[in-house]
Amino acid sequence: MREGVGRRPAQGVLVAGTKVVGVLFVLGFVSGAIYEQIGARRDGLAARQVGQSIDIGGRTLNVHCSGDGGPTVIFDGGRLSPGYVWTPAQRGVASFAKACWYDRAGLGWSERGPDPSWGDAAARDLHSLVRRAGLDPPFVLVGASFGGYVIRLYHHAYPGEVAGMVFVDAAHEDAGTIEDMPHRDPPPIPRWLMRGLSVGLGYVGAARLTAPDPGPPLKDWSADEWELLARLRRHRLTLLADAQHGPEVATANLVRATAGLDNMPMIVLTQGRPPLDPNSNGARVQRGWIELQKRFAERSALGRQVVVAGSGHAIPIEAPESVTAAVREIVTELRKATARR
Repeated sequence: MREGVGRRPAQGVLVAGTKVVGVLFVLGFVSGAIYEQIGARRDGLAARQVGQSIDIGGRTLNVHCSGDGGPTVIFDGGRLSPGYVWTPAQRGVASFAKACWYDRAGLGWSERGPDPSWGDAAARDLHSLVRRAGLDPPFVLVGASFGGYVIRLYHHAYPGEVAGMVFVDAAHEDAGTIEDMPHRDPPPIPRWLMRGLSVGLGYVGAARLTAPDPGPPLKDWSADEWELLARLRRHRLTLLADAQHGPEVATANLVRATAGLDNMPMIVLTQGRPPLDPNSNGARVQRGWIELQKRFAERSALGRQVVVAGSGHAIPIEAPESVTAAVREIVTELRKATARR
């Protein structure tokens, strides 16, 4: 009897503690949901759509074009980058050619796409988009990070539509061979659970809460443009878009099976901002990355590498002038070749 009586207070404390945890969880969830709704409303009022929604067959993608003159230049961004990251580069290119950026499915102002949204699906989306938007090939395709995979898959599927390419610190299928390169292994979680977690975390403001402080605008960005980019990057749907991507190795394997670039006019821009410690693992990784990108540029007899010394991986944001210069070089050569025919 005494043992039974002695256990009751402990059980009572456990039950009370469980209730407190439950109440705190509910309060946290409600508070997060309110925080997200207020922030999303403010962003929605400010982040008016830039571009136009094009129906590609039951859903829409957002595209924004400016400038005139061929060949048309199309920008494709990183894994979770809205097309708006190309704003300064587009402004520069539009001074001599028609320049268009777009939002891949689930990013920016584009509607969600199929799951899994790997690179080949993105390439098919882009093909549908240019056709529905009335953009005529051949194109100069510009791809940053994951966007480099997408434009390579586009070229593989529709080779006659690509006249030139610019790779902006683009993803490479053999990056895992670089010594000390950190690896992003897919978490051992079912995809349906990943989607559910992403939706739930998005609704309680996780993306907004963890978004880094953008700081003051970088060069070539106005204060309004910088703020709009920050609003787009902290949108809750970016979490779901990340979950839909699936393991990047799937797209890397697709790219590995594509045809060579042969005589494709192309420029490979590579990040070159030196690490603080030249003897660190980061410095060794960077040297390996620069060498890998150099070998990639050499796949084409008309390819070359440009190391952007003042920029890290986010070249479209940090050094858009290097993108403009690379595109200008490709467009100029293509126009000369056309004139000689």
